[in-house]
Amino acid sequence: MLELSGKVAVVTGAANGIGLAIAEACVDAGMRVMLTDVDRVRLETQRSRLAEGGSEVASMAVDVADPLQVERLADEIDARFGRVDVICNNAGVVRQGKTWELSLDDWETVLRINLMGVVHGVRTFVPRLLAQGDGGHIVNVASMSAVVPVLEINPYNVSKAGVLALSEILKAELMGIGAPIGVTVVMPGRVKTRLGLSPDEPDDAVPMQPGTSVIEPEDVGRQVVEAIRADQLFLFTHPARVADAVARFARITELPR
Repeated sequence: MLELSGKVAVVTGAANGIGLAIAEACVDAGMRVMLTDVDRVRLETQRSRLAEGGSEVASMAVDVADPLQVERLADEIDARFGRVDVICNNAGVVRQGKTWELSLDDWETVLRINLMGVVHGVRTFVPRLLAQGDGGHIVNVASMSAVVPVLEINPYNVSKAGVLALSEILKAELMGIGAPIGVTVVMPGRVKTRLGLSPDEPDDAVPMQPGTSVIEPEDVGRQVVEAIRADQLFLFTHPARVADAVARFARITELPR
């Protein structure tokens, strides 16, 4: 999808962080955008801000863990814009703690939103893209933890590894039927976002660890739009971290002596 101007994008988890940055980059590319999130207040604030420059931006409160809400979202996009071209499955949460100490509710919450939320987005929107017949693109936001797991957030690791596998096979399936639909799976490293904060915590509560490996959400948004244009399957926002993934898979494939 080299030409994005005038196309329609939907972005989940778009009230802040990476989702908002992707939405901003889509607006900058001349796209019409539907923002979704569970945080109604932040969502409307950002919709109003993005629309100030004359861009066509809509919003709808959606819990991606609920497939019926995702279906209603698709119907609303059809009614508002008449079509959809780019689907960004970004919404996500994290729960911290040791694997065996986290409650089942913590596990189920993370998997419902981070993994099943992407499944719901794919199952809802891919048939519509296929019916349109003129292409489109799916962006699934995973994490560097999908390939290099992180201590104390194992439900997050598991969910993002699932998003990576889902995306890779989805791309192969679409190619297998000759569908002109691209797929990008995004694997961000450390990004300054509100992930892990409660809705009532202020933005300045976001921990900003020192070091050049921490990037701003806007950097991710720009990279995502470039990946859509290039039909790029795997997007590592921190290229230097690819070596960590290579080292991990070398350990996995190392034969016993």
